[in-house]
Amino acid sequence: MTRLSIERRLLITTACLFLVIGTVLTLTVRAYARRAADEAFDRVLTASALAIADTVGIEEGAVTVDIPYSAFAILGTSRLNRVFYRVTAPDGSLVTGSPILALDIPLVQDEALHLYDSVYRGDPVRVASVQRYRADMATGTGGWIGVMVAETREARQELAEQLTVNGMLPAGAIALVSGGLILVSVRSAFSPLRLIESNLRARRPSDLGRIDTEVPAEVSALVSALNEFMDRLGSVLDGVKRVTADAAHQLRTPLAAIQAQAEVGLEEAEDPQVRRRLSRIHHNAREAGLLANMLLSDATTMHRLETRDREIVDFREAVTGAVRMLRAESAYAGLIRSLVQVAPQAPVLVDAEPVVLREMVRNVVENAFIHAPGPTHVALSAAEGRAVLRVMDRGPGIPDAAKAEVFQRFARASARHPGTGLGLAIARDVTVAFGGAISVADRDGGGLVVEVVLPLADEDAA
Repeated sequence: MTRLSIERRLLITTACLFLVIGTVLTLTVRAYARRAADEAFDRVLTASALAIADTVGIEEGAVTVDIPYSAFAILGTSRLNRVFYRVTAPDGSLVTGSPILALDIPLVQDEALHLYDSVYRGDPVRVASVQRYRADMATGTGGWIGVMVAETREARQELAEQLTVNGMLPAGAIALVSGGLILVSVRSAFSPLRLIESNLRARRPSDLGRIDTEVPAEVSALVSALNEFMDRLGSVLDGVKRVTADAAHQLRTPLAAIQAQAEVGLEEAEDPQVRRRLSRIHHNAREAGLLANMLLSDATTMHRLETRDREIVDFREAVTGAVRMLRAESAYAGLIRSLVQVAPQAPVLVDAEPVVLREMVRNVVENAFIHAPGPTHVALSAAEGRAVLRVMDRGPGIPDAAKAEVFQRFARASARHPGTGLGLAIARDVTVAFGGAISVADRDGGGLVVEVVLPLADEDAA
């Protein structure tokens, strides 16, 4: 379902409002333009009719008319108009002009000027009608002589269209300028929301700090609610982390004791059934201890990512420190002797937090020890602005279908394999937080390659 943004809705609403206002304005301007054109041409048309009417008379019982040149010269100024006229005697008979002009218009016997709309031979025309009473001095009789002058409406329409265009051009320019200003104003009004969005997107997943961006009063309530929500969420997460870390720390000692007692029992027990039970207890205690260590490592890593600033560190020292920590654990003593470590002579500088970087390397190497006992190759290199750490083992590897899931928390390639499903998940979180990437691939000849890529630190900053 497509959702329109508020900004787009405002712009669409404004455009519809402009369209309605523009339509009403266009109709109004067109009506005024037509009225103005009619008034202008009607004055000329009535002047022509009056000029003709002033020349009519009755002599010896016959109607006489002397149409002046100026009567039609005025109307002939427009090349578009066609002019027609009709003069009628008191008895209604035609004196001169068109016999069918304005036959539908009644002749009013008064000297007032009348204007009508009519049709002449299929064309709409405007008609000016005037009556003049004239008396015959010779016979003593008289009557009303009618004069009608008509012109077609082409020139009127052209003038009305020109007035409409001239009237709408400023309105259109004002509408365009107003639309641009409204667009800029709407985008400016929503810019605080974009700042908040960019602020939230730029944060690390674990960053729940308050939003300190200056925002208008209308958005301040939303920002305040977000800050309160993040404060509550941060408090809950901190509590969960503390409980997890404390529980993991408290469980390490008793689990180590159980594992040690199981080892002693295995050495002393002679009954095969007892030895199987002790072996199961030893295995479960070892798995639980490993899980406790991973949970403590996860809590420590996330806490330092949130609270510590980054600095320029040597990736080689992180690798050496991680191997040193693993060497101190007796469970990996035999595996450390089969570890091959390769690193360049020059420092490999990256922008990271030292302890977190070391924990990430430790988790990746320990993951190889747990899932693939045997020779492990740890290679660090730097090229093309990237630091690349490869941890390669000769274990069973990971099926292609499960490669996309190994970085999820508590996900394992197989339930029969040892491990907690946290090592690579922690490594992924740390790598992403430092702007890098992590991937797994099959190793030539069998085994797995875990590759961590981090951007090298800027040389000037270093």
